[in-house]
Amino acid sequence: MAQQPKFFLTSIDKAPTRPLALGRGTSIRMVNSNTGARNADVHINLINLDSGPGEVHFHRYSENVYVVLEGEVEVVIEGERHILKPNDVGWIAPGVIHTAGNAGTKGVARVIEIYAPAPTFDDFFALDDWPPEMKKKLESR
Repeated sequence: MAQQPKFFLTSIDKAPTRPLALGRGTSIRMVNSNTGARNADVHINLINLDSGPGEVHFHRYSENVYVVLEGEVEVVIEGERHILKPNDVGWIAPGVIHTAGNAGTKGVARVIEIYAPAPTFDDFFALDDWPPEMKKKLESR
């Protein structure tokens, strides 16, 4: 196994980016497995105005933290709607069905998103690929 780096430094304006799912905006990828982190993923999501919610999903293992820097973000937690505004911090436990999107009227929402542990290929489940136990949980409500 490769030795984990002891330190990594970047800046927000130099970090790599990638598109958000469903064409909803851009993700600035600051700390993740590509930078040597094994247990955390930290990025800033720039969610476009009128982009709609993201995929309805859950993370099997990862805790999810949102820190709103600008704009308003609608987070729907198992059907319950929450509006997060600048300086609000939201936490979502593993296994909790959720989605998030820009709820503002004035432009891009900037949100720091933190996953711990960092998500792996078998952590993210969108509505279409939920495992049977999660489908049963949802149907039993």
